[in-house]
Amino acid sequence: MAFTATQYLFKASVITATTANTVGSYTVPASTRGMIIGLTLANSATSNKMNYADIGLHDGLQAYFIANKTPIPPGGSVVAIGVEKHVLPTGGSIRITAYATSGLDAIATIVEIT
Repeated sequence: MAFTATQYLFKASVITATTANTVGSYTVPASTRGMIIGLTLANSATSNKMNYADIGLHDGLQAYFIANKTPIPPGGSVVAIGVEKHVLPTGGSIRITAYATSGLDAIATIVEIT
């Protein structure tokens, strides 16, 4: 059994206000499982606007939302509680969606188990 720790940075440069837009996603490769170690969302917008984000885990068939429209204050960050130590099956994924004009960064640390 091999373990590979990888950190993924999902960044949105332009997002339309009030419309949900996928910031980034990670899908577990074939013959692999992925364990989420941590997820942090940051509002790096240059304006003083609140940002909102959805966090969804997908097992390949069904979506499980961990958070819906989580508020992220200007210049602030939110550590997503409830996704750490979650194991995604082969073909499973994590998806981050934003509701703002710009500036949502999401950093996920995922260990791939082969």
